[in-house]
Amino acid sequence: MKASIAAGLNRYSLRVSGSIPLVEFKNRVLRDVAYILGKLNKTRSYQATFAHIANVLPPRMQRKQRMCVMVLQNVLLGATDAELTERAILYCRTLLAYGSAEFERELDTLVPGVECYWAKVPVREKRRYAVYDFVGKRCSRTKGLCRIGEALKARERQCRELLEFLEGLPSDRMTPELDRSREFLRTIIDRDFRDVEAEDPCLKVGDLLIALESANVQDFYTMNYRESQAFCDFFGQTVAVRPNDPAQQDREYGPADRPWPKL
Repeated sequence: MKASIAAGLNRYSLRVSGSIPLVEFKNRVLRDVAYILGKLNKTRSYQATFAHIANVLPPRMQRKQRMCVMVLQNVLLGATDAELTERAILYCRTLLAYGSAEFERELDTLVPGVECYWAKVPVREKRRYAVYDFVGKRCSRTKGLCRIGEALKARERQCRELLEFLEGLPSDRMTPELDRSREFLRTIIDRDFRDVEAEDPCLKVGDLLIALESANVQDFYTMNYRESQAFCDFFGQTVAVRPNDPAQQDREYGPADRPWPKL
């Protein structure tokens, strides 16, 4: 899958991302890496940690389970349990200490976008191989340091037009995430963009914020087609979709191909 994504990105001369994908990388990947490291430190066994994640985590934690399994499968295979355990601990610590910086190094630029405060705060290593501080993930808990409300107010016309677009979408193109995005836009517009941070938008409507950050980008590369088909339609972007099956080729749809097919 990593090779397929790399091949897809190599088609572009400039690779850009925004603050919200970086925040989601911390919240959805690195927090799970910290969970794995905690289990490795407790069990002192790669095999026991893998078995716990694969067999004990409940169905409601399926996303966490899939992410953890992917991380552990990146560790050298074919070694003894002791070797795998040592390698997994080193790998997890490297991701936690340097993962955010590596995320940015793989891009040509990271646009500030909606001025997410938590995107600027690194994961803090309080004790090597053991304790990591993610600080926070709610805009409402930044003690006034978040500037997302000001950033969205500056995009007021765009937000109003996007709301009108979402309200006009047929029901078969809507998703729960698009519903939340529509309600969020209604709320902040009705409040004249006051107290936007209280809604915790980075946590609740990430796809909407990513779309707004990408407004000036011509080609949008994603694995999340269900929401991107609407947002890219609004912004007149070409959407390139990476299927879950790494053996399949990327699918690309341009503005002239609208309405795009269901996948």
